[in-house]
Amino acid sequence: MTEQTEAATQSEILAALDLSTLLLPVTGQLLVVPSAVVAEIIKRRELSRPESGPEWLLGTLQWHGVAVPVVSFEAMNGEATPDPGSCSRIVILNTITDGVSIRHYAMLTQGVPHLLRLTPESMEALDDEPVGPAESLKARIFGQFAAIPDFDYIEGLIGGAEAG
Repeated sequence: MTEQTEAATQSEILAALDLSTLLLPVTGQLLVVPSAVVAEIIKRRELSRPESGPEWLLGTLQWHGVAVPVVSFEAMNGEATPDPGSCSRIVILNTITDGVSIRHYAMLTQGVPHLLRLTPESMEALDDEPVGPAESLKARIFGQFAAIPDFDYIEGLIGGAEAG
């Protein structure tokens, strides 16, 4: 698919939106995540840090008896890993990509996520904005800069790290 065709497809998708989402604050922007993907939001807690692993893997936490990997979106996107502040939250996400062995992973946010009903009127695709490797699309939502995560990329990284 060419970049121009892909941009047209993304714009068509945005034009048809009427979706319940969560805005996850990360360093420098918001992430738009469908609420159906979010399993739970919990307060930041101490993580079990692996002895080695990629920079984006912040550690694991026990959630419902399962070790869940906690990741930094910023580091997955090629940016510096943020310093977790006292306002940080951990968002447990359901995997949506086929072929990934884990059912859940978690993402560290830099504040409290907010519910939002996303409609075509509330969102403007920023087709000319460059996207990072962990982003599908940049947008302006109610005037705020935001990105839609590339779940295939994110979950592929996590699945690769789990296999390794």
